[in-house]
Amino acid sequence: MASSLITALTVTAPHAATTSTAVTKGNCGVLLDVLAKIPDPRDRRGIRYPLSAVLGVAVCAVMAGAPSFAAITDWLHDLDEQARTRFGFR
Repeated sequence: MASSLITALTVTAPHAATTSTAVTKGNCGVLLDVLAKIPDPRDRRGIRYPLSAVLGVAVCAVMAGAPSFAAITDWLHDLDEQARTRFGFR
């Protein structure tokens, strides 16, 4: 198995699902609530965004097919302002 989680998910994820689902308040909120329970190991200095927001975007982007960190960033920038706000990005 590959050491990269992104590579592992790309290999095992079904490629038949090509329809995209909008990031709604309901489905985003549940994911962020679960991710908010993960302790944040980062030093308080320099933190701009909540860990749950960063992890939530990473999870959703990888599930949408983002194969790299750059693609995750592109996925975030492609979201409309309302969806970014739901994740916790201003």
